[in-house]
Amino acid sequence: MSRYSIKMQASNKEEGHISGAEKIISEEELEQYCSRLLMRALKHGKGKPDFINLKIEAIIEEEILHIPALPVSTVETVSASEGRKVVLAYLRKLGLGQAEEILAIWEQSYAMRGAMLLDADTLQRLEPDRERGIRATYMDMETDDEARKSSCEGKNHFNEALVLATKVVSHPNIVAELCISDDPDYVTGYIASKEFGYVRITTLKEMGSPQGGRVFLFRGEEGELEDCIRYLQQQKVLVHMDRNMETGSCSEKTAVQMDEK
Repeated sequence: MSRYSIKMQASNKEEGHISGAEKIISEEELEQYCSRLLMRALKHGKGKPDFINLKIEAIIEEEILHIPALPVSTVETVSASEGRKVVLAYLRKLGLGQAEEILAIWEQSYAMRGAMLLDADTLQRLEPDRERGIRATYMDMETDDEARKSSCEGKNHFNEALVLATKVVSHPNIVAELCISDDPDYVTGYIASKEFGYVRITTLKEMGSPQGGRVFLFRGEEGELEDCIRYLQQQKVLVHMDRNMETGSCSEKTAVQMDEK
């Protein structure tokens, strides 16, 4: 089966980045997904774009890495401060003694286009371009025909978030990922790790705040950094979901579409 990577990015001069998403699909699905992603760009809550880019690339099947989705859990919180205490607790579970400093540095990622890559122990920033950051791409959920038909026209943003987190933390040098939405109307975020899976935290900021960002926590030797960045930005990945796992509803606006923090 021929597969293609399709990516959408939308922006305008006032807001900058508005929307982004991606799929790995068959040739037969190209037309319908081009249309879906175009409408997604045009109807985003952050505004009307004046620039929309659709990028389509052929993918060799043998280049695709197949991995299982992270286990999912949800922590209900009623305030941003409570949500951040949950993040601190999970960081400490990972043996990270500078958890509060990591949260403070996380806020510096709010203005970035991609994710911050942070040394988990020294807290040194490692991304080659500090404005662009690291953009984890070339990933999607692998589904059978029945699951695809029931996927709410491909708009289950929870699944997109889980796919991204699964790819990121599957690399042996990534300790954890932190993400909070930049959508003013959405306050949910997550922390993900191989140790405890994908943990949704229902309130991580105040309603109406446009601040959001993403951090990848790296641990390893200097020589391993280049391979990690290559994996995050270039490795093609399909994530296989367990049908019995907890999932978000198809109307849920989870915060972590591609590059849409």
